Amino acid sequence: MSKLLRANFYRLCRSRALWLCTAGALVLSAAFALGVRVDSAGGTALDEVFLQVFPFLPVAEAVFTALFLGVEYQDGTLRNKRIAGHSRGAIYAASMVTVTAGCFVLLLAWALGGAVGIARFGWFAAPAGQLAAVAGVILLLTAANAAILTLIGMLTANRAVSAVVAILLTFALLMAGSSLYNALSEPEMSSAAVITANGVEVGEEQPNPYYVSGVLRDVFQFAVEALPSGQAILLANCELSRPLLSAASSLGIVLLAGAAGIAMFRRKDLK
Repeated sequence: MSKLLRANFYRLCRSRALWLCTAGALVLSAAFALGVRVDSAGGTALDEVFLQVFPFLPVAEAVFTALFLGVEYQDGTLRNKRIAGHSRGAIYAASMVTVTAGCFVLLLAWALGGAVGIARFGWFAAPAGQLAAVAGVILLLTAANAAILTLIGMLTANRAVSAVVAILLTFALLMAGSSLYNALSEPEMSSAAVITANGVEVGEEQPNPYYVSGVLRDVFQFAVEALPSGQAILLANCELSRPLLSAASSLGIVLLAGAAGIAMFRRKDLK
């Protein structure tokens, strides 16, 4: 296992895909922080802008993972590792650890880019304990994304197909999280604008047919807090209310995706 990790990290440090995606994450995050308009009344806080582009970071992670793991099949590296006597479980675990480390590098680049906003908005307004909880959730959901992307990359021999599947899945999860969040944001009561002789007036409040209530609302809420994409959206909107639940969900995804990936990789034909 240690030999596999050394070889993987050696290649990781020289991965063009990693450094290109890292540069993209850094530039995008810094550009957004510099482009946000400062409230003239001084009401804009770093907390409100720092995480705005974070939900899109998994796209860069998907591109990096697909290209990095695709080389393993393209160059016959996986087969050579098996010939050298390494077990499939160790090969998969080492790849998962390496991909997670690469995703953490992307995360660090995004954070450094967003740190440009400190000069414009000052330090975070949230207390240190809350910031630590948010940081823990971010690390674990990044690890969860890495576990899912490793599952796709290690089971797909074609690098192009792997990249397309990983990117499409990332956008699908983001859309699912966004749809659930928007459904939960619907107000219980709504009122329509009515045109009268006096102009446009607000009509009487009526029950909102799109409001989600009952057990279904609890299911939607749990899904948003459990999915990495949903957690990212909650973080971007400063609405993460149950960090322990989100952290536990991400850890569960890491374990389940890792176990499932190893089980399927053991049966995969590496020729």
